[in-house]
Amino acid sequence: MAKLPECKLEFVRDDDYVEYFLFPQLPDKLSFAQEDSAYLMELTTHLASFETQCMEIVKKRVEKYGYIWHKDEFYLQMRTECAQERLLNDEHNESNNGAPAALPLPPHLHGVTHYGENIEDEWFIVYLLYELTRGIACCIARVVDADGEFLLIEAAEALPQWANPDSCEQRVYIADGHLQLVQNSPSNSTKPLPVNVAIEKIRQSSTLYCVSKEIQECIDKRIQDFSKNTNSAIHRQIVRLPVGVAALLKEMPSLIAPAVRAFCERDTIDLKVCRSMRYFPPEQCIRTNVRFTRCLYAMLMHTNYKPDRKVGWTLTTSTNTEEYKEQIIGIKIACGFEILASQAKSAAREENEPSWRAYVKSLTSKGYFRDTLEGSLEYKKLSNDAWIYFHQNNLRFRTAPLVGNEILNLLKNINTNADHLREAENNLEPSDSDDWLNISSDQLDAILLERYGPKKLYKPNGGINAEEFTKNIADFLDKESTYEGIDNDDGDDADSDTDENEPGTSKTQNANNVDMKTKLKKNYSMRKACNRNSLILETDKANNSKQKTINAQLSDDNSTHLRNFLDLFIPEDKWDSNSEMSDYEDDNMEHHFETMTNSNKSVDIHIKKYMDQMDKELANTTIGQTFVEKKTSLNAAKGIDDDDFDDIETFQPININVNTLKNIVGSYKSQLGGPGPVTNLLSAMGSGMSTAVAALDSDDEAPDDLRESRV
Repeated sequence: MAKLPECKLEFVRDDDYVEYFLFPQLPDKLSFAQEDSAYLMELTTHLASFETQCMEIVKKRVEKYGYIWHKDEFYLQMRTECAQERLLNDEHNESNNGAPAALPLPPHLHGVTHYGENIEDEWFIVYLLYELTRGIACCIARVVDADGEFLLIEAAEALPQWANPDSCEQRVYIADGHLQLVQNSPSNSTKPLPVNVAIEKIRQSSTLYCVSKEIQECIDKRIQDFSKNTNSAIHRQIVRLPVGVAALLKEMPSLIAPAVRAFCERDTIDLKVCRSMRYFPPEQCIRTNVRFTRCLYAMLMHTNYKPDRKVGWTLTTSTNTEEYKEQIIGIKIACGFEILASQAKSAAREENEPSWRAYVKSLTSKGYFRDTLEGSLEYKKLSNDAWIYFHQNNLRFRTAPLVGNEILNLLKNINTNADHLREAENNLEPSDSDDWLNISSDQLDAILLERYGPKKLYKPNGGINAEEFTKNIADFLDKESTYEGIDNDDGDDADSDTDENEPGTSKTQNANNVDMKTKLKKNYSMRKACNRNSLILETDKANNSKQKTINAQLSDDNSTHLRNFLDLFIPEDKWDSNSEMSDYEDDNMEHHFETMTNSNKSVDIHIKKYMDQMDKELANTTIGQTFVEKKTSLNAAKGIDDDDFDDIETFQPININVNTLKNIVGSYKSQLGGPGPVTNLLSAMGSGMSTAVAALDSDDEAPDDLRESRV
């Protein structure tokens, strides 16, 4: 979570969370914090009204779409950002490395949701934020997760070249139903922009910072299914459940999520509970419809469990029937509810709770209780305020003890009459097909190619443009790689931002440099996506800059040799039709090497010796007959003089591009798709060869597009 350093009030259990902020338009009289009681009371009233308005929109959309939260629900908490609240949130004024802490945010609503195994929760929240900014005037939202600005990761292939994890931190927002990216000023600045400054910029001109159409389409495509009236990710299944469980699911269908997770995450203590079934005995069971998300249904179906028949469960002998499926799924769900009920815990205040004692100790060290004596009225008032704040943060997350307590309270108030529930057995909806659980390797490959497909260097029919293929390899080798990936040579980074005027800039710079490894690790996913984008975007560089990049990259021997072979050319013929082959002497080849050496400083003198030695060894072989030669029939049919080779009976110019491609394809085939030089090279380029190899396997002769370049 994006918390300040040394923050003890931390409820994030894993990296499976999404954190969101909603900033309302405050009246002018509330725009400047005054820290008095009247101001805080009026600000709280305004935020409470804004929260009610937001939750009405969210509740309406969740119910209409029939969404089932996997772990935590969408939850908003008011934050006035006053001094006492920042103390309650246990925020330091300075971090460990001496850098000043971030400035307080504007008053806002804050939420954290854990999505567990179902990533759809994260994107459904993004959809809700879009709806809130559309439905509420001047509402601006911000959303991040463990990877940082994950919205930019989704649209990495469409980002501008200046966008990277450092330059985009705290610059991505949602306003008026559109994604906003506050650009750097200057363009090469990497200093985080204060949130209040970014919000003010967007309010002044909401259309100025709208992202491009391509970026917006990437996000819209990801959340477009949520705008429908029916939830396509819901799976309906008939199951056989104890009466109590059936009554609970009828009253609150969302309880299916914690029940499935509790069963799938069971331990040895939970297994003992499942052998007793104290709260949900199997004596009375009925058939009923249950709604799952596909994620929950898959988790349940792929969790093996052999129930204890001594408990009273009845199972048919055949495991391949629909009846057995209804019974075993019902047993798993009932066990999940039993586990939750056994873990029920009241939310009442417990002085000896470890997390509460650690929180109080941290508050004391920060001076929250000031100089008041423990047990005094002022101390009790401050302690009670701290408990309320601590308790509200705990209620934000649907932990197993809290859900279990909720289940027990519902059991006391709902009708569990079996006769009444059996009346609905005659009107059950049929179960949905679960064929979607099974997917072939070809279908998986097709899905992955569609979503993360390689850069196409071949045509859909299997043909390959040889010249285009070798050009892409050469372009890839032209790029310069650093410890962060491919360097686009965007210029030196600036350490200041003209939009900011914060004290201590020079002091924080050294700390930022020292903490570089931590930042790289934190933003690894976004950095990886941006590096992938740099391989896709075409960069136009000046000739001098490009030559420097080539020389730097070709310092590696393997890259140097490969580039030299790719750059090998046949000297232009300058003889007339009466000249003999003997006129083409060795000094021409020596001149060629001298030319390459003068034009490219990275050419190694060993290459010439290597080529000379190779010519001697291959002089008495027939390997020359294996080279693919250039076609002359087309030119001859058109009446074009083909390089004046009419008087040379045995000479045919070879096609460098086609021969290079054939050798690469042959090497790929010999590796059988496993690790190797060619596979590693093509993987780094984001290219695939399966279609090309399949085309070559289907015919002994190379396709026309492979044998001869179309360019």
